Order: sequence, then C-alpha cells, then structure tokens
Amino acid sequence: MKTIVKKTIKFETKRHDFDNDFAYIEHWQNTSLKDCFFAEKQYLFPDGSLKLGGIKYFYSPFSGTDIEKDIKPVNLNKFKWFDRLFYINTEGEVCSINENSDVENGISSSNEEEI
Repeated sequence: MKTIVKKTIKFETKRHDFDNDFAYIEHWQNTSLKDCFFAEKQYLFPDGSLKLGGIKYFYSPFSGTDIEKDIKPVNLNKFKWFDRLFYINTEGEVCSINENSDVENGISSSNEEEI
C-alpha cells in the first residue's frame, strides 16, 4: 500500500475586539478564508464560536437589493461602518442591524401602527 497524499489541515480562528460591543471573527482553513463575521462580544465563546442567541452580522458596502455577503477580510484599522452591518433572519431575508436593535428594544412596525 502506498501513501498517495499526506496533508495536514490547519484551522485557525482570528478575533479582533472593537471598543464597542462588537468583535470581528475570521475562520481560516490552511490559507483559505472560510468565514468572516461580526458578532456581539457577549454572545461569543473564547474560541470564537457563537453562543445560543448570537447573530452573525456581515458588512456590505452596497444598499437596497444589492446587499450580499462577501467572504473577504475587512480593514480593521479603518473600519467604522457598524450601521452597514446586516444579518440573515430565520426566513432567509437580509435585514439591517438597525432593524434588529428596534426589535430588541420592543419597537416594531406593528406596534407603531397600533399607537
């Protein structure tokens, strides 16, 4: 029997904490970036995985219907666009982080119509 391929797979997780409540996580496999996202620090385990209830936010420079998640590193030294973070809800729709904060505060469009 011959060994045809002998390969070591290396997994690496990088984390960058911002001054606010967010952290940026990158998951690498060998030299390939497999996933990158923002998350609230309170929902992160020390190894970079999400706790129950945590949401993966992604940055998109686009707006409207052109919003999409690109898996590429963000310049962390110059990043300040936390209002352009988005997430995918349970129905598979892309939502803005501003919509999520309104829901957490108990404000929703249905409540506003009732008042």
